[in-house]
Formats: sequence, structure tokens, C-alpha cells
Amino acid sequence: MNSTFSYLAYGLSIKATMPLPELVEGEGKTEVSIRFGSVVYPTPFESTEKDWGHFSLAPEEDYLFWREVGSFLVRGGREIVVDPSPGLDETVLRLFVLGPVLAVLLYQRGRLLLHASAVAVDDAAVLFLGSAGCGKSTMAATLHARGHGLVTDDVAVLQVEESLPMLFPAFPQLKLWPEALVSLGDDPEKLPRCNPRLEKRARSAGHRFPSVSLPVKRIYVLDEGNTLEILPLQPQEALAELLRHTYGAMGVGSTSHFFKCASIVDQVTICRLRRQKSLLQLANLAQEIEEDLCQNT
Repeated sequence: MNSTFSYLAYGLSIKATMPLPELVEGEGKTEVSIRFGSVVYPTPFESTEKDWGHFSLAPEEDYLFWREVGSFLVRGGREIVVDPSPGLDETVLRLFVLGPVLAVLLYQRGRLLLHASAVAVDDAAVLFLGSAGCGKSTMAATLHARGHGLVTDDVAVLQVEESLPMLFPAFPQLKLWPEALVSLGDDPEKLPRCNPRLEKRARSAGHRFPSVSLPVKRIYVLDEGNTLEILPLQPQEALAELLRHTYGAMGVGSTSHFFKCASIVDQVTICRLRRQKSLLQLANLAQEIEEDLCQNT
């Protein structure tokens, strides 16, 4: 008999037949199920020779596969069927289930996803937007060390309606490179790897992790520069940044996606945060962000 685990993430109650220790344990009426099963691609994709793929063959029915990871079926915003490759490391499987696969399910549920990390400041969410490697997680970790709760790392999931955009808490974990951990006073060798093939480590961030969605207060687009500058963006430029830093390709280009991004621009101040990309400057940078938020409240 398979064990069943109960979790909460992104405002959803999740039942899974695989352990997902990154998530917060919790009970509730099942909204999403994650289970093992056989995933067979319909013709004409069953014999594809690509290393990865994502096919939408029916409304709210998406197939995903990675040759070295496995196949996945995401259906109706409610179900994920996991068919892993033989011998796959469980840590790697969870990275894909909780990353791109779960992202497809959240898109099916009408959420907007941004490539961003976020912390909670005065019961509101502050997002750091940017491409991979730009320092989103490190910035969130620095502010978390100063007493601000982590809301999400790398993937920001929002509900965008006529009211203020709301950010759902993901799970209390940061993924950081060893040099960033050392700058924060941690020993990387005492932390588990996110992926056996990479040096990036998983760091718990359960302190002050929010249990409910938070209104979005500010979005900073991370950029490099010789001096520290916080520059409010004009609406057209802000919209372009949200579209550019949308997580994944699903939904991008649709009218609905465009209007969700435009709604955020209308209601949230979006700034370019230009700074030296130096670990030695993190404490000063965090203080400047706190002062900027205080001055513009």
C-alpha cells in the first residue's frame, strides 16, 4: 500500500504518493494530487527523439518529458502523474516536479508566474525579478537573515485580479551557491546539494515563513552597475520586464497573460535596482532596500 503525504504550497492543499520534504506539511481538502503512474505520449509524439519536450494536446492536458528524468502528465490543474526514468536520483526528480512540472499545473489554474524571489516586509511581498544567476536568491537570503520572512525562491506565483496582486507562499527553502552561503556565515559542507551534479545547496528558511498570500508591495528588477541606483520604471518598460521574466513559456503571448502583467504595472511600483554584484556589498544593499521601502510606504 502506497503512503500518502499531505502538503501546502502556493495556496493549495496537495496530496502526494511521493515524499516532498521541501514543502510545508498540512491538511485540507485535496486540491492537487501528485502520483506515480505510466505516462505514454499520444501519436505523433510517442517516438520523439528530442531530449525534452512539452506538448499540449487538449485543453488543460499537458505532457512533459526529459530523456534523463522521465515523463509527466499534468491535467486539469488538479493532477500530476509522474513516470520517472529508472535509477533517477530522488532529489533530481523533486527538482523537476516542484519546478517546471508544478508550474504547468499552476498555469492551468490561471496563475501568473514570474522568475523572481520574494520576502515579506511589513505583511507585504517584495519581489526581486531577474534571469538565472542574477542574484535573486542571494538577495532574498540576505533580507531573510535580517528578519524578513522568505515567501518564495526563484518562482513567484501570483493571483492577479482587479484587486491588488497577491503572492502565494511557496516553500521555506533557498537554493544558494557555496560562496553566497559563506558570505551569510553558513558552512556549505553542512548543507545538502540541490542536485548531485551541482554545488548549489539547499538552505532551510522556515523562520517567519508566511502561511497566507500577501499583497505585492514592490518589485525590483535586478541589474548590474558601478553605483547603487533605484530607478522607478516607466509603465512600458515595467511591462516589458514582467513579460521578459515570466517563468516558463506557457501562456506567454496570450491576451490573458498580457493583461495580467499590465494589471500589475498599474497597481505596483516596479523599479530597476542597479548595483555592484559583490557579496561584500550585500549588507549595505539590504539596508538601502529597507530604507527605500520605508520612504515610499
